Amino acid sequence: MDRAKRREQILSVAAEVFAEKGYHDARIDDIVARAKVARGTFYLYFEDKRAIFEELVDAFVHSLADGIAPIETVPEADPARVMREVRTNLLRIVERVLAKPAMARLLFSAALGVDADFDRRLLAFYDEIAALLERSLEQGEDALLVRPGHRRIRAFCLTGIVKELLSQLISRRAAVDPAEVVDAMLDLVTDGLFTDLARAAVRASG
Repeated sequence: MDRAKRREQILSVAAEVFAEKGYHDARIDDIVARAKVARGTFYLYFEDKRAIFEELVDAFVHSLADGIAPIETVPEADPARVMREVRTNLLRIVERVLAKPAMARLLFSAALGVDADFDRRLLAFYDEIAALLERSLEQGEDALLVRPGHRRIRAFCLTGIVKELLSQLISRRAAVDPAEVVDAMLDLVTDGLFTDLARAAVRASG
């Protein structure tokens, strides 16, 4: 096996070990035993446990970010085109997450609490996502495609919907069609959960 393939093999095995055991309980010995390589071979590619963990999370985060294409939402934008692009972005993210469940478990759970520096980086990642969603919501309002509202809170809500839904699907090893997942999310967000009767009652109660 050449060096590049060996490195990828160790990364793949490490992702499984971290996802199963968590960062603090996973050991380099666990990784090399499962990868069937010598401990010295591990150190040819990675400085320590934190280095390989950091590379795994960073690479997965970048792959998700790369799946989000900019959407032009000027006031005269074609609504059908905008929503097709929104759906395409969501579908790419869902497909990439479901295709790598071990990496998703790392990002959603194992990455939290590694150390203070890693927690700050993780928070910065979610802040970037929230900022992107805030800009998208503002553009959607300008294009008359989104109802006006508190963009920051809405951004956190949208992040939570996607993150928790995917986390639940992965933890249950659910066999789902990514397109159906996206359609369900869009249905909930675009049409809402409550009927006109319930919405009127909410407004009256405020």
